[in-house]
Amino acid sequence: MRRLAAEVAVIAVISILTSSSPYYSWLFALMSIYAMITISWSFTRMIGRISMGHSVLFALPAYLASVGYAFSHELAIQLFLAGFAISVLSFYIFSELVGRTAFVFFTLVLSIFLWVSVPKLVVQQGGYLLGGEVGFAFPNLEQGVLHTLTTVCLLSSFILLRLAERSRFGYMMAAVGDDETASKAVGVNVRRVKLAAILISAAISTVAGLLYGLEFGHLSPESFSIEVSVFPFIASLLSAGNPFLSVITSFALIYATRVLNSAYPGLMGIFYALVLIASPRLGRWIYAKGKRLVEED
Repeated sequence: MRRLAAEVAVIAVISILTSSSPYYSWLFALMSIYAMITISWSFTRMIGRISMGHSVLFALPAYLASVGYAFSHELAIQLFLAGFAISVLSFYIFSELVGRTAFVFFTLVLSIFLWVSVPKLVVQQGGYLLGGEVGFAFPNLEQGVLHTLTTVCLLSSFILLRLAERSRFGYMMAAVGDDETASKAVGVNVRRVKLAAILISAAISTVAGLLYGLEFGHLSPESFSIEVSVFPFIASLLSAGNPFLSVITSFALIYATRVLNSAYPGLMGIFYALVLIASPRLGRWIYAKGKRLVEED
């Protein structure tokens, strides 16, 4: 618990230090949103399912809510719930019907399909065409409120992950991730564990998606981009799977993206591609060299 308290304190200090500057407050909110995606991804990883399509869980509910928001608040809520249900069911069905390697492929294909298809969604409201490649408007929060809200959501999701790791449910997730057949043999309800892990992952990602919309006051098809889909995998890989280091790595990646894109557009995309290509060997090297640094209490 001392380690958890120290990790929470570090994140809180970063939040406080960035709160005085409008730009850095905005940037911290964005970094926190992406860190939440990485945290949510960890829950599916724990059950042995590596997702390359987490943009589905992140963007689909919020994007459908933005479509409904163009017409009414009631429709926004209804479409949001529909998007959440679709994203959860799709991931759960994949986890049940296909193997671990195929799960990577199917989630990636689904995210690419939505990335390509969503720009074709156009609606008419008040004599205007909305959607397409531009996307839809979303409510916007005052920066100070957004900063506080993203800090609370990030810390809550981080603490949830840390506590889950040490709980009975966490041990069951780890058992399912290691060997589903053996888990069934010792009485673990594998389907229930997988569904619960996916629900938690989807809930955290969905909150991150809503915060993203509230930060920009707008949601575009780029929310489904490949960059968003592979981001949590890369952040987790570079941090050897350690939850706290994955949050810090997420911060660093988003900060680097914002700094470098102004001078070298696309450079971080090349970096992501190189990491993906080298991921098998790179992952083994990082886990081996960083084992003592990421050892759990």
